[in-house]
Amino acid sequence: MKPFPSTIIIYQNQSIADQKVSQICQQLDNNLSPNNPDIFTINDQSGWTIELTRLLKKFLSQKPFNHQNKICLIYQAHNLNTESQNAILKTLEEPGENNYLILTTNKPSNLLPTIISRCHLVRLTDDNKDAAKSKIIQITGNFNKDSAILDNLYKNKDQILPYLQDQLQIYQQILIENPNQSNNQIVKNLIKSINMINANVDPRSALDYVFLN
Repeated sequence: MKPFPSTIIIYQNQSIADQKVSQICQQLDNNLSPNNPDIFTINDQSGWTIELTRLLKKFLSQKPFNHQNKICLIYQAHNLNTESQNAILKTLEEPGENNYLILTTNKPSNLLPTIISRCHLVRLTDDNKDAAKSKIIQITGNFNKDSAILDNLYKNKDQILPYLQDQLQIYQQILIENPNQSNNQIVKNLIKSINMINANVDPRSALDYVFLN
């Protein structure tokens, strides 16, 4: 299964997050090592500068040296200040062909909603299982059926927002495996719905927006 171009790994245990980063690199047939010229690593976000942004863009604009893909790793992305997060928004949205960005964080609430919405979310638990693999009700496209099921399950922001984020994760992967206009539109609708909630729109109205569209 090919990774999404921009991914956020949400972890509780740092070592498990490191294992997941290594796993994704292996999926991309890339060697996770300090001397790999096709991996750009950022560890200390407190020192983010315009020069670092320039170096990142230059790295992504060049062809890989020894691999088919290039990877940018941003560890503990929650340490990025608002200016720094805004600086990488366009890159996360359009990383370029064969380019992959992997962010890790244990404080996703410190990331801008626009950062979250542009990335595939991978939630890790301490037992090294993705929380996203837990039972999730997928959107069927039948408004009456979906609405009736969700009425008893999702009633407020704390319930609805994680649900929509999980649905976004599901459909981002579906889009990778089956890229068509329908799946692309579902992803766009989910992103808009998440942004509506983050803009303090009534969560249930935001949820209905996805079903109605």
